[in-house]
Amino acid sequence: MSDKKNISIWLIWLAIFPPSMFYLYFSIEPNFTGYWIDIIAFAIVMCAVAVFPIQVGSITIFFINGVSFAVFLYFGLFAEIILTQLALIALFIKIRLKKTEFYRIATNSTMLFLTSIFAAVVYYALGGTHGVLTLNTMDQIIPLVGYIIGSIAVNQILLALIDVYVKGNKFKGVPKSLLIDSAVTAMIFPIGLILYILYLQIGLAAILIVGFPAILLSVVISTHHKGRRINRYLHDTSNIGHELSKKLNVKDVLDTFVAKVHELIPMSYIYVYDITNSSRSMNMIRYVSDDESKQLEDISLEYGEGFAGMIYQDKSPHILVKRSQIDKISNLEIPNEVNSVVGVPILRNNLTVGVLVIASKRKHAYEKYHLMLLEILGNFLSVAIENARHYQSEKNKSQRDRLTGLYNYRYFTEHLESYALDLEEKELSEKLSVILFDLDSFKKLNDTYGHEAGNEVLIELAQRIETFVGEQGLVARYGGEEFTVLIKGYSHDEAVMFAESIRSMISLESFNVKSHMLKQDEPIDLNVTASVGVATYPDHCESPDELIRQADRSMYVGAKRNGKNCVASAEQAI
Repeated sequence: MSDKKNISIWLIWLAIFPPSMFYLYFSIEPNFTGYWIDIIAFAIVMCAVAVFPIQVGSITIFFINGVSFAVFLYFGLFAEIILTQLALIALFIKIRLKKTEFYRIATNSTMLFLTSIFAAVVYYALGGTHGVLTLNTMDQIIPLVGYIIGSIAVNQILLALIDVYVKGNKFKGVPKSLLIDSAVTAMIFPIGLILYILYLQIGLAAILIVGFPAILLSVVISTHHKGRRINRYLHDTSNIGHELSKKLNVKDVLDTFVAKVHELIPMSYIYVYDITNSSRSMNMIRYVSDDESKQLEDISLEYGEGFAGMIYQDKSPHILVKRSQIDKISNLEIPNEVNSVVGVPILRNNLTVGVLVIASKRKHAYEKYHLMLLEILGNFLSVAIENARHYQSEKNKSQRDRLTGLYNYRYFTEHLESYALDLEEKELSEKLSVILFDLDSFKKLNDTYGHEAGNEVLIELAQRIETFVGEQGLVARYGGEEFTVLIKGYSHDEAVMFAESIRSMISLESFNVKSHMLKQDEPIDLNVTASVGVATYPDHCESPDELIRQADRSMYVGAKRNGKNCVASAEQAI
């Protein structure tokens, strides 16, 4: 909300509430002598039922209206307004408004005040009075009905005005909530009437008989609703666990987890840390803020450092709901605007493998049940990450070459076949080129310097090729000292030039080898060359499946037989 609108709301409250209360006090001259204990008892009941409203679905029921009705009938308008405002204060103390929501004090105070005034005007206009009423004649019943209808009507009008002016929504006519409020009021006002009648008969004891059971009912139903809400959270948490179990890589697991937790629990920030147990260090692997423009550098924490480090050290969850508590932590990684933070360890086999932290700018944003939910979610996350890593590991074993880390021959051929089939099904025409190269005299290198030296050359070569090709193609170890590259969308001449660049990259820079069979201990530099063959579809074959065979033939016939360390096209091998 803009500062201008905020100020205007408070100015309206100042213009209406204080002057009107002064006027009412001096014009009515209320006298509660002998009734102060009763007034205080009514105030306690009203504050209590305000603090524990009954929640039925999306409908909130306050018994405050019924109690205030009894106060109005016996003690008059001034007492009813004072006690209603006290109940409002109690409610706002309980929900702990943020500074940005302080305008709600003025809007709700003004709304309740005007509702009381207009309902009372209707009551007095219909001949209503205060004190001891017999309620057995139409002269006394009609004002009661007028008070109830007037209260509902004015309340709805004021709610519509607040919705339009304060919240900025468009007016949509008579709200559907009118019927709901009418039904709720029809249930609550008779309770107030019963309280009033009993008060006439037995005095203060009536407040104990009706008022405090109403408080207990509110507490019980409020607690029941909280339990149902927690059960709903647990159900949602279980669904999150099922969603996570479907993800097969760590990135998808983390993305899904963060998105779902953000929907479930109110937060401004979420941090997920991964722990390297060998070094006892923590690295932040995921961070999300409700302020998308705010970027955060990667955080690395040590054992016991900061809030997350404290959780790691204690191996137990922590919840802090005040900034004063948060500021006591040394080397704090939490932003200054955070006023509530909760964190739990992520455990696997009784070892802390990570830490989950969520934070809110609101004070007292989290309760103990949030800890319970986060502990369950942390366990789900741990299992999902372990499953995803295991799946990825097994997938890599089947798709990757163990020595170089490149894709293996099996994956390369399957990828080429599936891509070719996709092109055929979509009736697309695209040039595909395979570059196949074999290291020259590699057996002699192994015999001279040892197989470990040869492995070092293969590993470094794989790194060079993968860096050089990057996103332009797919690199694989074809077998032994043979490697292959698949590139798409290149003409044959462009593919040959690309292959020549690879050949030059291999031959121009020597390979530094540490594990060799020579007597010297120092590393040695080895010069390595490669013979390269290139074939392109559809230039040299009728189907992409034949590409590898054509590239292999061009390498041996066109490159190996022509002195090695050169590039040969499939056209030369024909």
